[in-house]
Amino acid sequence: MTRLSLVKPTVCPPDGFRYVFPSTGYTVHAWTYSDWVTFARNHLSANHLPVPLDLEETMQDQLCQTLEPGWCNYDDPSRPRPNTSLDWNAVQQGLTTFSNWVKGGLKTVGKDEANRRAKICSRCYLNVNVQGCSACSKALAFITGRHKTQYDSSLKACAACKCFLKAKVHFPLSILDKNLPGAQALYPEFCWLKHNGPNYLPIPD
Repeated sequence: MTRLSLVKPTVCPPDGFRYVFPSTGYTVHAWTYSDWVTFARNHLSANHLPVPLDLEETMQDQLCQTLEPGWCNYDDPSRPRPNTSLDWNAVQQGLTTFSNWVKGGLKTVGKDEANRRAKICSRCYLNVNVQGCSACSKALAFITGRHKTQYDSSLKACAACKCFLKAKVHFPLSILDKNLPGAQALYPEFCWLKHNGPNYLPIPD
């Protein structure tokens, strides 16, 4: 499949050039293309990781997944795309899932499965901050309670489904699959919720 590429790398996209390393979860952010690539190479070198020959192509393709039509070559202007600038009003949409979780008896998946999911989310480019969310910490404390993962410090909100990831990773698939149908088109192939994806693991509730 042809990867997306920037039409004009010399022009800074909204919110700057961004890339999340799938292997480490580290986010590279810059306001010029040359700095962006340099920072990425420096991160790999500092961690004794090889620099792929197609690094720039991979970075551009990931960034293009979230940019509006017109920024990238080979893009389908009609494809659904996530909004990575979430505010509290947007995240409130995801609270419907929480409501259904409560109605379903507050069931959660096992600790190992929650950690598996959290690790994937922590390294995803759709794991984004929520703007203007002063009540988030209290809401999360109520939702998650005693349920934690070792990746909680890196979990924010999902740009595809608008859910708090610290809570979402604990929910049964039956709740998530039922209440987030529109998000399927936005999930990356590696997402643990992407049907038929390599990390989709249906388990009994």
